[in-house]
Amino acid sequence: MGIRDRVQSWGNLFVLSAASALRGIRDNIRAVVWQPFALNFGLDMQQVGTLESLSDLTKLLFEPAFGVISDALGRKRLLVLREVVVVLALLLILYAGSWHFLFVAMLLFGVSNSLVSVWSTLVAESAEPSQLGFVYSVMGACYTGAGLIGTLGAGYIADAFGYGVVYTAATVFAFTSLALVWLRLPETRREAPAKLDWEKTLTSTVMALNPPKELRGFYVAMGLDLVAFGMGVRLLSGMLNAGYGYTPGMIGIYTAAMTLTMAIAQVPLGRLADRFGYSRFMATSQFMACIMLGLMLFSKEFVVVVIANLIMGLANAFWMPAEQAWIAANVDPKKRAQALGSFSTFRGLLGLPAPIIGGILFDNFGFNVPILMNLVFAFIDGVVILAWVKDRPHQTQDH
Repeated sequence: MGIRDRVQSWGNLFVLSAASALRGIRDNIRAVVWQPFALNFGLDMQQVGTLESLSDLTKLLFEPAFGVISDALGRKRLLVLREVVVVLALLLILYAGSWHFLFVAMLLFGVSNSLVSVWSTLVAESAEPSQLGFVYSVMGACYTGAGLIGTLGAGYIADAFGYGVVYTAATVFAFTSLALVWLRLPETRREAPAKLDWEKTLTSTVMALNPPKELRGFYVAMGLDLVAFGMGVRLLSGMLNAGYGYTPGMIGIYTAAMTLTMAIAQVPLGRLADRFGYSRFMATSQFMACIMLGLMLFSKEFVVVVIANLIMGLANAFWMPAEQAWIAANVDPKKRAQALGSFSTFRGLLGLPAPIIGGILFDNFGFNVPILMNLVFAFIDGVVILAWVKDRPHQTQDH
């Protein structure tokens, strides 16, 4: 039985796969052109980094509360909200008359991103515990594989017809994704809605700063990851556009190389992660990313950048299902959304200033310095994962 047949046989997971694919197209259309668009709008890299950090700040403020609300009231209504705010954000960018529109749009993207843990919880509740890594990898493959359409299309359309047509296409896919989630997405929380504990909801962000002892190594390692890549790779398209004249079409091609590798490799690697251990895969990912970053320091030639992004795609394929499966496998299923939200907030607080720092480093010292900082922190994080992150920390604590 092939991957397609297996996914169709899962029922709910087929709908989730379709939703992931639509979001992949929508998000990749936006991601390819966002930083060049902002630079073309008159911003510099420090200001672009500040907007990225603003989105992160919004995410980490709301995510723990949404986790608590989701565990009490269910997943679907919050995921519908997620789609609505993305539509509003894209419309603001499409009709932007000043930087204030971009400011509000990034706030809304932050709200949308704060609901990622609710989505991850719904996926986990739709999968068998022994197949978490595999199921997350299938969702990731649908997201990244379909995202190739957005990645290649956005770059070409921006070069040929301008940014307005790109954001119009993104908005159309956003409306389609909203319709699918609203009409077909299942509710996976089986218990009847519980009374919402408002005190717990309002204090959830503070509670996120004190993770359980056995999970602290994982939290710190994931925070270091966000610091590392927030300074460098996250700003890559803007830095290459501003520093080396990369067009949206060129950005689309190298991003597609990374996306294609991720889409091909995620499913088999997700299976292997379930078998051989999530922490080993995350550490391997970081060391592979160091190779990619080293190539970027060596040369900014287009061919080298494409090769580097092929390697980065493989590194991401090692990382993404392993990270999501690790946290899903090590928290109380009844409080999974809250735990995922708290984890993301802790991680986000550590990484919050990284895009601003990366933008400042680029504006003052050029491309190599933020990329070198990314490489150093990624290598340190790989060592931290090997030394401190165990696949089953509860069992380790018991012994």
